[in-house]
Amino acid sequence: MASPDVLRILAHRAPFLFIEEIVELVARERAVAVSHVPAEDLRALGATLQTVPLWYAAEFLAQTGALAVLAGAPPEEKTLMTGLDGFTMVSAATCAQPLRAEVTLLGEKRGIGKRQGTVWQGDRKIAEGLVWYARTRN
Repeated sequence: MASPDVLRILAHRAPFLFIEEIVELVARERAVAVSHVPAEDLRALGATLQTVPLWYAAEFLAQTGALAVLAGAPPEEKTLMTGLDGFTMVSAATCAQPLRAEVTLLGEKRGIGKRQGTVWQGDRKIAEGLVWYARTRN
């Protein structure tokens, strides 16, 4: 279950909310979050493997980055993932152990920005890449 802070900042809800806990959050700079990947949720979303798919890692990074972008922003503000650059799966991750995402904001101009992130399982790098986003208002 996601923490109240995550639920307050992000519009996502289960099974599409991948963040359970915020480890570190510096508004407009960086965020670190944890996801305990339940295999049954992955099956509900169409994955049939016992390993974490690349799309899960990419969305987990996007959600973690959204925490940093939206922390302290008005509640009607949201972000949309608009693209990925250089996103690669470095090694396979099992659904049995939690993942940690570390994301740093690289810059934003006129509501369009990018963030660099890495997904870890323990001390093993799982995936990394750039996530582009657009800031929106409801």
